[in-house]
Amino acid sequence: MKNGRLLFSLLAVAVLTIPLQALAQPGGGSANVELTAKREAGSGPSTGVAGKWIAKEGSNDVKLDIKVDGSKLSGTIENTQFPGPIAFKDGKLEGNTIAFSYMRSFGGQEMPISWTGTLSGDELKLKRSVGGGMPGGGR
Repeated sequence: MKNGRLLFSLLAVAVLTIPLQALAQPGGGSANVELTAKREAGSGPSTGVAGKWIAKEGSNDVKLDIKVDGSKLSGTIENTQFPGPIAFKDGKLEGNTIAFSYMRSFGGQEMPISWTGTLSGDELKLKRSVGGGMPGGGR
Protein backbone atom coordinates (compact mmCIF):
# COMPACT_ATOMS: atom_id res chain seq x y z
CA MET A 1 0.00 0.00 0.00
CA LYS A 2 2.85 2.39 0.82
CA ASN A 3 4.37 1.80 -2.63
CA GLY A 4 1.03 2.68 -4.22
CA ARG A 5 0.85 5.96 -2.28
CA LEU A 6 4.43 6.80 -3.19
CA LEU A 7 3.73 6.16 -6.87
CA PHE A 8 0.59 8.30 -6.69
CA SER A 9 2.54 11.12 -5.01
CA LEU A 10 5.28 10.99 -7.64
CA LEU A 11 2.69 11.04 -10.44
CA ALA A 12 0.91 14.00 -8.84
CA VAL A 13 4.18 15.96 -8.64
CA ALA A 14 4.96 15.15 -12.29
CA VAL A 15 1.48 16.17 -13.48
CA LEU A 16 1.70 19.50 -11.64
CA THR A 17 5.34 20.19 -12.54
CA ILE A 18 5.42 19.38 -16.25
CA PRO A 19 2.89 22.08 -17.31
CA LEU A 20 4.80 24.70 -15.32
CA GLN A 21 8.01 23.59 -17.00
CA ALA A 22 6.24 24.02 -20.33
CA LEU A 23 5.81 27.70 -19.45
CA ALA A 24 9.52 28.11 -18.82
CA GLN A 25 11.68 29.98 -21.23
CA PRO A 26 13.68 27.91 -23.68
CA GLY A 27 17.10 27.30 -22.18
CA GLY A 28 15.82 26.68 -18.65
CA GLY A 29 14.75 30.21 -17.73
CA SER A 30 11.90 31.29 -15.49
CA ALA A 31 8.19 31.31 -16.31
CA ASN A 32 8.51 35.08 -15.77
CA VAL A 33 9.61 36.32 -19.18
CA GLU A 34 10.01 39.43 -21.27
CA LEU A 35 8.84 39.42 -24.90
CA THR A 36 8.66 41.96 -27.70
CA ALA A 37 5.47 41.93 -29.79
CA LYS A 38 5.07 43.37 -33.27
CA ARG A 39 1.78 44.62 -34.68
CA GLU A 40 0.22 42.30 -37.26
CA ALA A 41 -0.05 44.11 -40.60
CA GLY A 42 -3.52 45.48 -41.29
CA SER A 43 -4.81 44.60 -37.81
CA GLY A 44 -5.81 48.05 -36.65
CA PRO A 45 -4.60 51.60 -36.24
CA SER A 46 -0.87 52.06 -36.70
CA THR A 47 -0.65 53.93 -33.38
CA GLY A 48 -1.75 53.00 -29.87
CA VAL A 49 -2.01 49.53 -28.36
CA ALA A 50 -5.33 48.49 -29.96
CA GLY A 51 -5.03 45.78 -32.60
CA LYS A 52 -3.44 42.40 -33.09
CA TRP A 53 0.11 41.74 -31.89
CA ILE A 54 2.40 38.74 -32.15
CA ALA A 55 5.53 37.81 -30.19
CA LYS A 56 7.83 34.80 -30.25
CA GLU A 57 8.52 32.74 -27.14
CA GLY A 58 10.98 30.15 -28.36
CA SER A 59 9.22 28.33 -31.20
CA ASN A 60 5.75 29.39 -29.97
CA ASP A 61 3.71 32.38 -31.06
CA VAL A 62 2.05 34.54 -28.42
CA LYS A 63 -0.85 36.40 -30.04
CA LEU A 64 -2.70 39.32 -28.50
CA ASP A 65 -5.92 40.88 -29.77
CA ILE A 66 -6.24 44.14 -27.83
CA LYS A 67 -9.27 46.42 -27.64
CA VAL A 68 -9.26 49.78 -25.87
CA ASP A 69 -12.18 51.74 -24.42
CA GLY A 70 -10.81 54.77 -22.59
CA SER A 71 -8.57 53.38 -19.86
CA LYS A 72 -10.12 49.90 -20.06
CA LEU A 73 -8.29 47.17 -21.91
CA SER A 74 -9.98 44.00 -23.16
CA GLY A 75 -9.13 41.28 -25.59
CA THR A 76 -7.57 37.85 -25.78
CA ILE A 77 -4.17 36.21 -25.57
CA GLU A 78 -3.23 32.94 -27.23
CA ASN A 79 -0.05 30.89 -27.00
CA THR A 80 0.32 28.27 -29.73
CA GLN A 81 1.71 25.94 -27.05
CA PHE A 82 -1.73 25.83 -25.37
CA PRO A 83 -5.23 25.40 -26.83
CA GLY A 84 -7.39 28.41 -27.60
CA PRO A 85 -7.44 32.10 -26.75
CA ILE A 86 -8.12 33.33 -23.21
CA ALA A 87 -9.94 36.58 -22.41
CA PHE A 88 -8.11 39.24 -20.40
CA LYS A 89 -9.28 40.19 -16.91
CA ASP A 90 -8.60 43.45 -15.09
CA GLY A 91 -7.24 45.09 -18.26
CA LYS A 92 -5.92 48.64 -17.81
CA LEU A 93 -4.34 51.26 -20.03
CA GLU A 94 -2.41 54.20 -18.60
CA GLY A 95 -0.66 56.28 -21.23
CA ASN A 96 1.45 53.82 -23.20
CA THR A 97 1.44 51.14 -20.46
CA ILE A 98 -0.93 48.16 -20.30
CA ALA A 99 -1.67 45.55 -17.64
CA PHE A 100 -3.95 42.50 -17.69
CA SER A 101 -4.29 39.08 -16.13
CA TYR A 102 -6.05 35.75 -16.55
CA MET A 103 -6.17 32.31 -14.97
CA ARG A 104 -4.75 29.19 -16.63
CA SER A 105 -5.36 25.63 -15.46
CA PHE A 106 -2.31 23.39 -14.94
CA GLY A 107 -2.89 19.83 -13.79
CA GLY A 108 -6.27 20.78 -12.34
CA GLN A 109 -4.83 23.77 -10.45
CA GLU A 110 -5.66 27.38 -11.36
CA MET A 111 -2.59 29.60 -11.81
CA PRO A 112 -2.78 33.41 -12.14
CA ILE A 113 -0.84 34.83 -15.10
CA SER A 114 -0.24 38.60 -15.20
CA TRP A 115 1.21 40.76 -17.96
CA THR A 116 2.39 44.34 -18.23
CA GLY A 117 3.53 46.03 -21.38
CA THR A 118 4.82 49.31 -22.71
CA LEU A 119 4.28 50.61 -26.22
CA SER A 120 7.60 51.77 -27.65
CA GLY A 121 7.36 52.92 -31.26
CA ASP A 122 6.00 49.99 -33.27
CA GLU A 123 6.78 47.43 -30.55
CA LEU A 124 4.97 46.30 -27.43
CA LYS A 125 7.48 45.33 -24.71
CA LEU A 126 5.77 42.69 -22.54
CA LYS A 127 6.56 41.13 -19.15
CA ARG A 128 4.82 38.01 -17.84
CA SER A 129 4.55 37.02 -14.18
CA VAL A 130 3.26 33.57 -13.23
CA GLY A 131 1.69 32.67 -9.92
CA GLY A 132 1.50 36.02 -8.19
CA GLY A 133 0.35 39.59 -8.53
CA MET A 134 1.10 41.97 -11.33
CA PRO A 135 4.77 42.26 -12.27
CA GLY A 136 6.40 44.95 -10.18
CA GLY A 137 4.50 44.06 -7.00
CA GLY A 138 0.96 45.29 -7.82
CA ARG A 139 -2.03 42.97 -7.47
